[in-house]
Amino acid sequence: MKTWQDIFAEIAAKHLKEPWKLREDDSLQVHDLKPGWKEFVPRCAPGRFQCSQCFHEWSSAKVHILFHMCLHKGRGKVRMRVFRQSCRQCPHPQLEEPDFSQETIKKVLHNLVLTILNYFYHVSIQASDFLEVVVDVPVSGPHDSTRCEGCQLGTETVPKIGKCKKTVTSQSTREAHMMQSAGSQSPAGTHLRVEGNGAMAAGLGVISKNILKKESHYDLSS
Repeated sequence: MKTWQDIFAEIAAKHLKEPWKLREDDSLQVHDLKPGWKEFVPRCAPGRFQCSQCFHEWSSAKVHILFHMCLHKGRGKVRMRVFRQSCRQCPHPQLEEPDFSQETIKKVLHNLVLTILNYFYHVSIQASDFLEVVVDVPVSGPHDSTRCEGCQLGTETVPKIGKCKKTVTSQSTREAHMMQSAGSQSPAGTHLRVEGNGAMAAGLGVISKNILKKESHYDLSS
């Protein structure tokens, strides 16, 4: 959680007028909002899991994350809940916590800050301003909603915000691409990292142009 808090603090300090703080809250429920609070669910957040019983590992392109936000008396609060998944190989599996790449965390939080600007500062945000989260992990089969805590608690009923791009569909596809690239091109993993960094820079540039048309304290150039 500290990684999420540190990255959010850095982005928020650059782009938001008032101080904002992020903390984890496993009691958050979908659509259960107090007056003045808003809700945000990213369109996709790829993550990795490992079973604590059989140690089976799997990846998911649809790790659900729920954010509740509020601005009161010049101070912003963000509550965050990451929903877990269970192993499909164990007869009595436990719900497991996901791990995320730092690039995914940065893009999800960047899009969260855009949503905050729109909800609480009335800044006009276009769909093109949101950064595209790249699903570059090998995913086998469709999303299993029966083993997803978020699906069971209703996250699918929340309108999703953001953009998602799937670049890897299976382990075999990834291996085939890497074999074709070997010796003549950069590895697939390297290409994806460069693509992600380029998207981040491009996204910030677009947002800067849009926000600079508003008040100067919403400057998102970096």
